[in-house]
Amino acid sequence: MKTTLNYKSLIALGASALCAAFLAPAPSGLGVFPPVGSPGGPSRPMVGAERQQWLRGREVYDRDFHLSDGLGLPEMNADSCRACHQDPAIGGAGGLELNVSRFGDDNGGAGPFVNLPGGQGLSKLFPPFTEGREEHVGDPNYVYEQRQPPTTFGMGAINSIPEAVIVAGQDLTDTNMDGIFGYARMINVNGLDEVGRFGWKAQVPEITDFARDAMGNECGMTTTDGGRGFAVLSDSDAVSDPELSQGDLDDIVFFMKNLATPQRGGSTSPEVGMGETLFSSVGCAICHTPTLLDDQGADVNLYSNLLVHNVMPAGFRGMSEPGAPAGFFRTPPLWGIVDTAPYMHDGRAEDLRQAIEAHDGEAMAVTAAYLALPMVDQEAILRFLEDL
Repeated sequence: MKTTLNYKSLIALGASALCAAFLAPAPSGLGVFPPVGSPGGPSRPMVGAERQQWLRGREVYDRDFHLSDGLGLPEMNADSCRACHQDPAIGGAGGLELNVSRFGDDNGGAGPFVNLPGGQGLSKLFPPFTEGREEHVGDPNYVYEQRQPPTTFGMGAINSIPEAVIVAGQDLTDTNMDGIFGYARMINVNGLDEVGRFGWKAQVPEITDFARDAMGNECGMTTTDGGRGFAVLSDSDAVSDPELSQGDLDDIVFFMKNLATPQRGGSTSPEVGMGETLFSSVGCAICHTPTLLDDQGADVNLYSNLLVHNVMPAGFRGMSEPGAPAGFFRTPPLWGIVDTAPYMHDGRAEDLRQAIEAHDGEAMAVTAAYLALPMVDQEAILRFLEDL
């Protein structure tokens, strides 16, 4: 399912997103500490001050910000974190109607890619008086690409994986000749390279960076920067900066760091077991590595190598960034995937079968191997994925 974005669809997307972002229901029982390991629950038992900080962080994550709080720059994508991250529970993924858009000038696909004034992001909720970049919509030199809101479940576990573990999975020259070249995207922070591990293009190294970036670019809320360059530090409204207090920022980071990882369904079906074996034998596990070790040597069963790969067909037009050209994306973790449809970076795949079939580029041979399987074996892989 290819997603085509034009001026009319941008307007429709903005309208639907406006309803979704402002009318998304707040979950009930926010003052209740949910069971450890549950969707949207904590990753470990907590007592005392930790429990209270986790609950405060969840409240900030759920909070509907208002103009009086500094909401908007003046543009924004939503008025809360929960508005886009709520499936299957607060902190989860977002549906197709919550996609955001990015755009740039790729000279009609011939390159080079050039960012437009103001960057790639096209906020869904531009007020009418804003001088935006919509005047260029429809120009054949310009390219548009949508982004699905990812789940934030398990981010703390991913954050705990040492850089060396991620880098060790690289295969820059395809030494095993399987056609797959994975690399860790390096992000320069204050003159030092750090491994990017969050975002569709692995453009964010740490959870604190993710929180600051999202507050600024999704909600239009200024925060402190910590000297790392991921925050929006100031804007032109009458609310003093930073608009989100340091305490609230610390709390929401603590909440996200301690969100539970998605749990396996635990099926004992032989079909699921066979699907897991086939998942590896056709090559899916090359990129969707079942387990990486955290800084304590414990298993993180994320089903990702956190490396960047080209998974789009030749001639694909999309966003390009330093270290992540058009069509190159971080391998998304597969844990909890049954609850995060639609799939791929822009939601072009409505179900898991379509998601597999949409893999191209480096994954072309793996996709072909999957399609060559008897239908019963293809179904077994799908049943396995649904159990993750």
